[in-house]
Amino acid sequence: MNKPFEPTVNIIILNYNGRDLLAECLPSIVGASYTSKSSCKVTVIDNDSSDNSVEFVRANFSDVDIVEAKENLVLCSYNDVLKTIKDDIVILLNNDIKVRNNFVDPLVELFKNKDVFMVCPKSYFFDGGYEGGKSYAFMRYGIFGTDHYFKEDCEQADEESYTFASGYGAFDREKFLELGGYDDLYLPGRLEDADLCFRAWKRGYKCYYQPESVVYHKGAESFKNRFGVNGTLVINFRNVFLFMWKNISSPLFLLEHIVLLFPRLIFACLRGQTGFVYGFLKAIPLLPRALKKRNIDNRLLKDRDIFKIVG
Repeated sequence: MNKPFEPTVNIIILNYNGRDLLAECLPSIVGASYTSKSSCKVTVIDNDSSDNSVEFVRANFSDVDIVEAKENLVLCSYNDVLKTIKDDIVILLNNDIKVRNNFVDPLVELFKNKDVFMVCPKSYFFDGGYEGGKSYAFMRYGIFGTDHYFKEDCEQADEESYTFASGYGAFDREKFLELGGYDDLYLPGRLEDADLCFRAWKRGYKCYYQPESVVYHKGAESFKNRFGVNGTLVINFRNVFLFMWKNISSPLFLLEHIVLLFPRLIFACLRGQTGFVYGFLKAIPLLPRALKKRNIDNRLLKDRDIFKIVG
């Protein structure tokens, strides 16, 4: 006789100097935890904030657990915390996300399938515009990339489907730890979620998009405020190169990357696209670390197989 599907769920919010965002967003998350049919709790990981975020949560949300990180490791702060808890499913959210009251259960339901690694919700911006959730991956001119479907018409994104990656969503905690969680190679951030989901797909696990679960996301304002638009672009391109050098194993994709790299760099210089060039230069010192992390063993799917499924 099969055991009933009764997973425990922990909604974990990552926070850094986001007191005002927590005041705006946390009530909806706590409310959703109460309405879920699963055993569901809420935890805030504070990444060494200096704006009394912790005191605010303690004073206003007595049912919310708080974990105080010793340093700000961005998404990598999840890794150690997930080792210390026992919940079956973790829903990882940013501090600038509000949720619909019923957003938990549609995410959890898909984990009845044992090969599910991640399920991400449908996401709108605060102003009601469609942000994403259903994403795809591709190789173009020797460079890896991801993007979202249906930027113009969110109503076309109403079908449950596979997806490639998401910076937030529900994860099987044991599979997350099995894969090593988010990789600090990409700090201070960008593409660590794509890296994790690519490794999951390689292992034969699946990532789903569940549009019945809806969240509202303010957007990457804190990252752009910290690094600026150009700085963010440089970090993004740096991490694209690191992703390529760490993860891509197809000889054809690697050959295309090598052959087209320098023509692309020259073309970028001529067009004044300095982000691509500086990103490459900043990636070079990290090349040994990226190569050391390459692991092509225990891979059930080839690169091309993944791009066919979520391309």
